[in-house]
Amino acid sequence: MATIQKVNNLKSTSYRVLIRKKSFKTLTKTFPTKKLAKEFALRMESDPTVMTSIRGRSSNTLVKNLVDEYLLHEYTGSRPKAQAKKLAFWTDIIGDRVIIDVTKNDIYVALKQLPRNYSNATINRYKAAISVVFGYACREYDLPENPIRKIPSLPENNERTRFLSEAERTRLFSSCRASHWDKLYLIVLLAITTGARKGELTKLRWDNIDFDRRTAYVSTTKNGQPKVLPLTDSVIKELQLFDTKDSSLIFASKVKEEVAYCFTKP
Repeated sequence: MATIQKVNNLKSTSYRVLIRKKSFKTLTKTFPTKKLAKEFALRMESDPTVMTSIRGRSSNTLVKNLVDEYLLHEYTGSRPKAQAKKLAFWTDIIGDRVIIDVTKNDIYVALKQLPRNYSNATINRYKAAISVVFGYACREYDLPENPIRKIPSLPENNERTRFLSEAERTRLFSSCRASHWDKLYLIVLLAITTGARKGELTKLRWDNIDFDRRTAYVSTTKNGQPKVLPLTDSVIKELQLFDTKDSSLIFASKVKEEVAYCFTKP
């Protein structure tokens, strides 16, 4: 089923793999060495899903079109602009490539083109952004494998996080209690005891709170996945002081009910 063709270029030699089957679209991929070409051919021939890929959408769908579809139909995170910015980088670099032709090496080369002042954590976020898109392609486009999954993440700064001392925490809570906004203490207490982000807390509604199980359900997080927050006794007690027993925002604006209260302005 697979054949390997030697391609002599002006400055180098490459090897093209062609996988054919009657009535199916031909799968072709080029490698710098014959060894890599043979490994790919063997892997494809032993993969039971390869024929599905050859005749499926992964053989003719461009990366840029896949990104557009992912953002439109799949992404449910709370930071669409930030995600779109990261994916725009990938669209500029490999957007015109057919998704089944993208290799691990292509991703490595692209990552090298990110600004040098980017931290390892930021580079990892860019890699994660395109990996999620290719994961979507594996599910929806019959892509045999995600080329990004085998690329290890760069080490990130794991400095110890400093926690507030008992005295600092007492002063913070005292200041919150003295605020003109009666829920400042509640939202700070939630942030400290759950570790949730500001955006996750300000979007909480009363029907997200399960007083019996002592949990809060966050439907949309930064990475687009829901999560459940365990609540301490002190948080439950404070929540019960304000419970409206409906689906309104817990931290709603006093002007517009469907808008979160802005507590950062003086």
